Amino acid sequence: MTTEAPLPNAPLWTTSVVDVGARYGIHPSWRSFEAPLAYTMFEPEPEEAARLAAKYAARAEVSVQPHALGAHPDAICTLWMTAHRGYVGAHKPNPDSLWFGQIRRDEGVVEGKIEVRSTTMDRVVAEQGGRADFLKVDVEGEELAVLQGAARTLERVLALRVEVQFDESFRRQTASEILNCAIDGHRFRLMRFDYGGRGQPLSYLVGGERYGVLTGCDAVFARRPETVADWGGEEAVAGLCKLAVFALRNDMADYAVVCLEQLVELGGWPAEEPELRRYLRKLFTLAALHARSVSGDLYEQARADYERFFGETMLERHEVFASDWMNPG
Repeated sequence: MTTEAPLPNAPLWTTSVVDVGARYGIHPSWRSFEAPLAYTMFEPEPEEAARLAAKYAARAEVSVQPHALGAHPDAICTLWMTAHRGYVGAHKPNPDSLWFGQIRRDEGVVEGKIEVRSTTMDRVVAEQGGRADFLKVDVEGEELAVLQGAARTLERVLALRVEVQFDESFRRQTASEILNCAIDGHRFRLMRFDYGGRGQPLSYLVGGERYGVLTGCDAVFARRPETVADWGGEEAVAGLCKLAVFALRNDMADYAVVCLEQLVELGGWPAEEPELRRYLRKLFTLAALHARSVSGDLYEQARADYERFFGETMLERHEVFASDWMNPG
């Protein structure tokens, strides 16, 4: 683990993740990643940045940059220190909102403020080099500003996870502008909202699995596979492989198949199999086994597609469970 390290100029087949607002560590969607990974955290609150640096000191693939990202380079940002440190950010919690006014009233109380350095994602990339294959942004109402400061970087980002606010929890709602920025501005596809149907109840009568007001959640966006294919050469092959792995790890197996279809058209796998491709084969096999529990026909289709996508026969049934690769430990 390094502090104040540049974005990694990682090899093409290493997956580069930039986590803006990295409080508490590696996001759950990136844990237990079984291929080369470079994970860069931006965490501006000094105490938390120091804690993260100590936590990941033995992890060479993790770096911590202790400053904020926003819409403008060479800026100073005021961070409002809240009772629950998970809400520390550039905007005061709104005590009149549903979230901080009724649900988490004590957690949004401001206890002080500090000033920190702030720059843009584009400035970091321009000065330090490197790339961001995937971007996660969770900065308590400042997400749109981070995206605005990453306009050039986003041209090569494969997928994006952003917290969106539908309520005025911090100053005002941000969802509409973030959706416009990602979908219309950068031609991402909205894949889903990470939301299970349970919002914030407005009264005691909440029958069923769906109720309440959705005040905020993560929105997951993905680059169109045909756009990645247009990059051409090994960059496109690696990009589609990364996007397919991301899709399979994030309950988007159908999107992984679309990526793999593009890979069949492109061809051009490296002579020596990258670890990322091997991981993709594993994830596809596990997804096929899940499909078998739904329909035997779906499983047979996946088995045939595996051979078409990867040029070899897929492990099946007892072979999967007997394999140390597929079933370690």
